[in-house]
Amino acid sequence: MIGVDTKVLLCLWLDDDPAQNKRIDTLLAAHGGMPGSLLVTDVVLAEAVWTLKSAFEQDKNAQSLAVRSLLAETAFAFEDRDAVAAAISLFETGSCEFSDCLVVAKHARLGCDFTATFDRGMRRLPGVKVL
Repeated sequence: MIGVDTKVLLCLWLDDDPAQNKRIDTLLAAHGGMPGSLLVTDVVLAEAVWTLKSAFEQDKNAQSLAVRSLLAETAFAFEDRDAVAAAISLFETGSCEFSDCLVVAKHARLGCDFTATFDRGMRRLPGVKVL
């Protein structure tokens, strides 16, 4: 298994640097044929989606498509694929940032009674209690 970092995901999604994209193509050719061979951690995924929005001004639809593109490829593994899938569904139907949705989905999958927060924007997410 090979771990990928934020910049690799961004280059993959944005296709904005031909030299780096050639290296990504090489990585995918060498390791992408085996299911679960490329690990995307929660931190990397949250950071990459945030960067799409903040640095590249990508809208919610583009952010969602990016995450779904990874979920559609069996070569990519996640800390918890079901939590990522749940998070993207929450993100698409709500008004919270993807990272907030991922936190809530992970907590639910880990058996938490609820997610405690001070963030009033998260109050509409299932299983969230604003303190």
